[in-house]
Amino acid sequence: MLLAERPQGKAMAGLWEFPGGKVLAGETPEEALIRELAEELGIDVKEACLAPFAFASHAYPDFHLLMPLYVCRRWLGIVSPQEGQRLAWVRAEKLADYAMPPADKPLIPLLRDLLS
Repeated sequence: MLLAERPQGKAMAGLWEFPGGKVLAGETPEEALIRELAEELGIDVKEACLAPFAFASHAYPDFHLLMPLYVCRRWLGIVSPQEGQRLAWVRAEKLADYAMPPADKPLIPLLRDLLS
């Protein structure tokens, strides 16, 4: 799995998360993910290569996050950090070794089950 470290200056800086981002007005979650992966990682993903897997629902003090998680196994280009963030390819059994935002943590056992 690919994790990205939240850069300094952003909320929850230093925590590791699954790449992606906010859905803009008029976007579907898939369109947002495709846009975010191009912006953050410099890769081109087609919607047909995205498979919905799970979602997280978490109440932060200032907002409630509903975060879909997609599996993507095919893309064009080479994954490279476009925003100065650190990236890590992590085996499913090692995900818990990375400090993650609270909303991401419940996804770890689901991903371990998928890949074991």
